[in-house]
Amino acid sequence: MKFTSQQVAKPYFIFALLLFAGQIVFGLLMGMQYINGDVGFPYIPFNVARMVHTNLLIVWLLFGFMGASYYLVPEEANIDLFSPKLAKITFWVFAAAGVAVIGRLFICALC
Repeated sequence: MKFTSQQVAKPYFIFALLLFAGQIVFGLLMGMQYINGDVGFPYIPFNVARMVHTNLLIVWLLFGFMGASYYLVPEEANIDLFSPKLAKITFWVFAAAGVAVIGRLFICALC
């Protein structure tokens, strides 16, 4: 890496990969439910799995683009980020909000 502030992008990419893995898991679950409707039915109905799968798509793309911008902007501008600490705080705020929203959607759909 050319600048030390580009290290800020690493947690964004790691979290995006975790969200992508979650999306794959829910996609496979939906595929199994489509073939055999009884897979995980009382706990995760098909409509809940579809909703979580779609929301994970939006959130992991957002984290991936944010990580890419934190990586590319210093390199293209040829200067360090103004505040890497603020970028880290933004990551934790967005990660907590994303987990809370997806968790809340999942819990509300089961009620």
